[in-house]
Amino acid sequence: MKQQPTHDFAATLQFGIVSAVDEAGHNLRVRLPALEDMETDWLPMVTPAAGGNRFYSLPDEGEQVVCLLDAQGESGAVIGATYNAADKPPVASKDKWVRRFSNGTLIEHDRTSGNVLVKTSGVVTIDADTVVEKTLTVNGLLTYTAGMSGSGGGGASANIDGAIHATGDITSGRISLPGHIHPGDSGGTTGKPK
Repeated sequence: MKQQPTHDFAATLQFGIVSAVDEAGHNLRVRLPALEDMETDWLPMVTPAAGGNRFYSLPDEGEQVVCLLDAQGESGAVIGATYNAADKPPVASKDKWVRRFSNGTLIEHDRTSGNVLVKTSGVVTIDADTVVEKTLTVNGLLTYTAGMSGSGGGGASANIDGAIHATGDITSGRISLPGHIHPGDSGGTTGKPK
């Protein structure tokens, strides 16, 4: 009688340290201190979506992660990173979604207020690519604390390439664009713009 093959489908949960990162494949090698510092083969890093919608994020070398491995420790997956004594959580609130990067950039959403914060020393680009035109729509108050520039540059000054249409007043300092007058121009007084 032929002997039936036996299988051990038991899995093991292991905490380890990222030893190598395959950026193109979204894979990691992990050193496992509990298994005499054995290094795994390349393991896929679990991600929230990898089909039509895709999410890409990898831990750094030296970061602590959790792996789910087969009984032999030969295959499995990295299921996530874990906070620890060396790497603390960036906030302490169940109502916040936070993405903090090593260069200081921060993206944060507070679901209690609805506020979204983007803080960076770099440039934030919003590219709304439509067939007819590129449009940025802001429904609410828009406040600039620095200048604004179009394709002509200009840093702290406002350079806008194209028309500006306003249904309300536009002021600079306390001077109204549609309500101002110019006394004494050309030896006389001008009226309000029409």
